Formats: sequence, structure tokens, C-alpha cells
Amino acid sequence: MAFSLHSIPSFLSPRPNYISLKPHQDHCLIPLKPLRLPYLRRLPAIGPDGKYYPKPSDDDPPEAPEDSMHGVDKFQQIHRQAARARKLQEEDFNKHKSNYLSAIADVEEDGLNKEKTGNDDGDDLFGEIDKAIAMKRQELVKQGLLEEAPKKAEAVVDELAPDEVVDLEEIDKLRGLTVVSDSDDGENEDSDEEDSSKFDVGLSDSEGKKGEKDKVNLLDPSFDLDLDSFGKSKVRIVEPKFKMSLAELLDESKVVPVSVYGDLEVEITGIQHDSRVVSAGDLFVCCVGRKTDGHLYLSEADKRGAVAVVASKEIDIEDTLGCKALVIVEDTNLVLPALAASFYRYPSKNMAVIGITGTNGKTTTSYLIKGMYEAMGLRTGMLSSVAYYIHGDNKLESPNTTPDAVLAQNLMAKMLHNGTEAVVMEASSHGLALGRCNEVDFDIAVFTNLTRDHLDFHGTEEEYRDAKAKLFARMVDPERQRKVVNIDDPHAPFFISQGNPEVPVVTFAMENKNADVHPLKFELSLFETQVLVNTPHGILEISSGLLGRHNIYNILAAVAVGIAVGAPLEDIVRGIEEVDAVPGRCELIDEEQAFGVIVDYAHTPDALSRLLDSVRELAPKRIISVIGCPGESDRGKRPMMAKISTDKSEVTILTSDNPKNEDPLDILDDMLAGVGWTMQDYLKYGENDYYPPLPNGHRLFLHDIRHVAVRCAVAMGEEGDMVVIAGKGHETYQIEGDKKEFFDDREECREALQYVDELHQAGIDTSEFPWRLPESH
Repeated sequence: MAFSLHSIPSFLSPRPNYISLKPHQDHCLIPLKPLRLPYLRRLPAIGPDGKYYPKPSDDDPPEAPEDSMHGVDKFQQIHRQAARARKLQEEDFNKHKSNYLSAIADVEEDGLNKEKTGNDDGDDLFGEIDKAIAMKRQELVKQGLLEEAPKKAEAVVDELAPDEVVDLEEIDKLRGLTVVSDSDDGENEDSDEEDSSKFDVGLSDSEGKKGEKDKVNLLDPSFDLDLDSFGKSKVRIVEPKFKMSLAELLDESKVVPVSVYGDLEVEITGIQHDSRVVSAGDLFVCCVGRKTDGHLYLSEADKRGAVAVVASKEIDIEDTLGCKALVIVEDTNLVLPALAASFYRYPSKNMAVIGITGTNGKTTTSYLIKGMYEAMGLRTGMLSSVAYYIHGDNKLESPNTTPDAVLAQNLMAKMLHNGTEAVVMEASSHGLALGRCNEVDFDIAVFTNLTRDHLDFHGTEEEYRDAKAKLFARMVDPERQRKVVNIDDPHAPFFISQGNPEVPVVTFAMENKNADVHPLKFELSLFETQVLVNTPHGILEISSGLLGRHNIYNILAAVAVGIAVGAPLEDIVRGIEEVDAVPGRCELIDEEQAFGVIVDYAHTPDALSRLLDSVRELAPKRIISVIGCPGESDRGKRPMMAKISTDKSEVTILTSDNPKNEDPLDILDDMLAGVGWTMQDYLKYGENDYYPPLPNGHRLFLHDIRHVAVRCAVAMGEEGDMVVIAGKGHETYQIEGDKKEFFDDREECREALQYVDELHQAGIDTSEFPWRLPESH
């Protein structure tokens, strides 16, 4: 309501003062007490006789206030700004009229119809935007710039069939279903965790209390249920708690100490061999590694809360803050797996465990077996070089191929606690040689293949083979355990002979048709692999998104595991076909370019050879490869990798791959030896910006900065080519010196494809190397 203020009568008047609050229609007078104004003084122009004596300055005209508006009031300024904005908007519209009209031409006028029918969405921001767009379209229609939208044909309602009537009646009966909390029905306290999780609405505490009174109607229109993700939501993972006294731990693990000091009844709540992750209540095991000695970090573990220590050297714990017990053993590395398994209650004994060993194919085979077991209805976890899965999609990042002995037992205990029934585990040569898998109770051992790798660690190929064979040496129970072996590999007889010869063996192969599982025929393409597989129980027809001949071996290995455990054939097929791709394993990078780009983990001579053979079978015009070799590792494979790539690729770019503390140019020099060049030869060619082709006509270039090499390869790609970025695959880091920085071949490829597209639009030819990035990029 608007009010106006009337003038105040003279202060000297004896009459009461009034303030009039006048609405637009009526007057209202409110009597007030006389105002007390003590601060008023006698006016200086009034003389002692009460007469008025004006000053000469009173005759001057009043001083005008300063004009900050430049003769334009605020309203006029706003009006002018609005007019200027409208003018700019009109100019922009006229300039891009075709774009605006094409964008709004297909907009429906449902927003206005909603408003007319009263179906307003309230505070729906997008609804308001739709209305505004619809109104703008109507305006353009009136101006003749757009045609009226065609009216929708009214839907013809067909009569319901008898079975549809029955379905409708069942739906009507279900309308009364409600979500009831566990406290409402005590009889359901022992219901299956999986079933209850499907109907977990996720109410907050306050909403939950209200929900107990007003139960949620599942078919209420306001209850939005996403049927696409129904049943696929991640289950909350519960962390199990373990504790026992040090005496109990030593007794159950059957560890015989050399000597013991302190209180053996101290309570242990965890086990660690890395002082950086020790927490209060942990037992710290001083393991001796290749580069360091855990005994040197006792003080750090003590500061972090370790309450007991297992060591292989005499140490003094009297000066420690919280260590109450010391156990001396002969070899801490040997007893660590036993202590960890005992502390976590031997979780692998209560799950089916499938171990996979071999040089190549372990990760992809792990994903396939996991998919197959889940198709059989089993909650399946996975420990691989890409990631750790508790079960389903509940994923943890994976720092190593095989987790250390403590982490392996910890993860398996977590899996078991959360309902996991089977575990697929990569058993690397490092993990087997270091005893990380010593207390894991494997049910199935799978051998994929064996080629040169990790000789910097194992020393000889025989030691490398023997480390892998330790998995098969544990196959001793014919009733429970199985061996699955690739008999195309020449080392197959050695692996079959390990352990108990009476343990059943299931064989697979591509070339050897005597194998239990082998392909009858297969077809390879850039988009899928189709294979017809012969098994002792029937023929399987599998269509997989995994590309290349080498992935057929991985598929056959998974099928052989299914045959070994008696899985239904339809579950084998469904589980394998569910795995469309494995991160960093022959992974296609698709940005709608005219050529293919593949990122793969191939980092051994055999893996690279198999990868390039598989790509060649796709019949590309050219193969452009980027490869590197890691620093501080097997130098013998460096020239082999360069030779294989230059033999099987039309263009090869050598680059860095985790050089660590080794000079990247020294690594590249080792690789150039594979084609009979040296770094000096290459630099000499580079003086004239011309690098001659190799004797086979193929081209070879190098760049020690990996992201430049990747961009060069992508830039050289033309229609029908295949660019192969090998060596890192799923890895998301580059190690240079002591720095570990983010680097992802897949992301580099995507960015390179965008850069190249911009360069091509600018008319720059990038098909020939040397290729230089413009300064603007």
C-alpha cells in the first residue's frame, strides 16, 4: 500500500502535531505528542528585539547541487542502456539469423500448451527456458520467418489384448506396495543383503523418520525410479575389523620365533611392512627389500602407532614410544605372508580363487573370467594390473600387478566380508618369486604363454619360467583343483608337469586342434571378433568387442576355465560377450577420424609382435607405431622391440617410456641398434631434415618426449591407416628421474586428434615427418 507524507506544522504552534499517512483512497490522521527538539537554536537573523535582520548573502540565489548525471536522470540512463542492448541483440540476430532459425525451427510448443492447461512445473528452470524458446518461436512465426509447427497426430488407442488386461490388473494390485524400513518388520532381519539393497531409497535421517509414517508409494508419479540403473547401483563396501593378541597370531600362523621380548598379549589391530602406512595398533614387520631395509624405519613406524615389531635383526625397543613387544625371526620376508593370512583368517579358503600367470594376456583373461563367473550368478572380485574389484563394479585403483602379501590378504578378507564368492587374480612372476601368493589357496591355475620379460629381476629365462611355474606347483588336489594350459606354447609340458600329475588339465590352443578348446573358424575386423569355439561339451559361437588374433587366445583361455569348472555353455558365452573392452588393451580411440588409433600395453617383444600381426590382419593401408622401453630394466629387449616394430610397421617412432633415472637418449641409442643405427647416425641425418628409409622401405624416427611422438604419429595418420601407441596402455603416469607425473596415452591421442583437425582446417599438411607444431600450438 502506497503512502504520502504531509508537511509538519510550525514548531511554535501550540496545536498538536499530526503525521498523515494517506493511502491512495482514504486519509488517516494519527495524533502524536509534541515533538521535543532540544537541538534547535535561535536563528542568527533574528535580532534581540525580535525583528528580522537579513544578511546580504541571503539575497544570493540558492546553490544548485552538483549534476553527476550529466543532465540525464537514472531512469533515462537505464532506458538508454536497454535500448543499446536491444540494438546489439538485433544486430547479432541479423548477423546469425540462419543459425538461430535452424536451431529453433524444430522446437515444439508444448511449453506454452502446458501453461495454458495449467500444468505448470513451478520452479522448474528448464521448463521456464522451454516456455521462453516456444514464445520466441511463436514471435518468429508471426513475423513470417518460420512456418507453424505441424500438429501432432492424436495417438490411436488400441484395445487391450486379454493378456495385457491381466498385466494391467496385476499392476493395479501392485500399486499398494510400499518401502518399509527394517524396524517395521522384525521377521525380515535375516533377509538377503542383495535383495534389500535393491530397494534402498537412501533417505536421510529426517526423511527416514517421516518415511516410517508416510510410506513411499513406489508407483507415485513423484517417486522417480531410474529403471535403466535399477539393480546396478554400487553396493556400499563394509570394512571388516580384525584384532587378536600377538601370542594368538604367532600360534595360529605357526611362526616359530628365534626370540621374543616384551608383552605377547598386546592387542594387534593390523599388519604393515611399510612404515608410511602404519596406524595405531599395528604390528610392523621389518622386511628387507632389494633397495632398502625395513629395520631402518622402526622409529617412523613407532611414531605412527606400531605396538609390536617382527624383525630379523636384534633391535632395541626400550627407547620406543609405544612398541610393547619384539619378535625375532630368521626371515621376515618369509613369515610375512603367513602372519597376514592368519591375521585375516585365511579368506582365500572360503572363496574360489583363479590364478592366471604368463607373460601376456593375463589382464584381459582376468576380465573375461570375471565376466563369465558373474554371468553364472557369482559375486566375483579381481586383482589385476589395471584395478582391484571387490565384486561387480566396486573398483579400487591398482598400484601393482600382484598386491603384496598383506594387501592381498586384506583385499580378500574385504571381499569375503562383503559377500564375494570367487576371485580372479593375476599371478605375476614378481609376486610368485617374492612369496606374495604363498598363503593364497588357488583352485585353478591358468597359463597363457611365456616369452622374454623381466630379466632385469630374474636374471635368466629359466629363473623367470620357474617363478611362473610356482603357481602350478601348488596344484596338488585332484578333487578340487584344475590346470588350464595353452598347448600352443612350447613351455606347456613344463607347466603341466608341475604339482600333482593327477590334477585334471584342460588345454586350449589356436593351432593345435588336439586341444580341448580350440577355434573352428574366426573372423577379425576393426569393430569385433567372431569365433566359433569347439569344446568337449559343445560348440560355442562368440562375438566379442575385443580385437585381434591375440585376444582369441584370451577368449579361449576363459572358455577353458568355464569348461574346467563345469559352467553352463550359455553363461560362458554371455559372460565373455559382456566384456566389450579392457582398459589399455587394444583400446580403440574414436574421435570420428578417418583412420584407426589403438592404445595397447604391449611392452615385450612377443606382445608387440602379436599386436602388430593382429593389426596387419585388419588390412590397414599403413601401420604407424610408437614404442618405447622403460629405463633401469631389461636392456636386451630394447633392440628387439625396435627391430620388430620396423619390420611390421611402415612407420616407427621411438620414444620414452618411464625412463626413470636413465638418460632417455641412452635408451633410444640401445633401441636404434636393432636396425643397425646409432644415435650419431640418426643425428647426422637430422642435420638435413631427411631421414632415409630402412632397407625394407619403412621409415624410422625418434623423439625423446613422448607426447610429441604421439602427436607426430597421429598427425601422420591418413585415411585407411592404423596408428598403434604401444607400451603404456592403461598406465596414467610417466616416471622421469624421481618424478612421477600424470600421463595417459589415450588422452594424448584424443588431444592430438583435435590439434590435427585444427591444423588440417588451416591447410597444414601433416602427413610427412619431420612435423613441427606451429608456435600458436
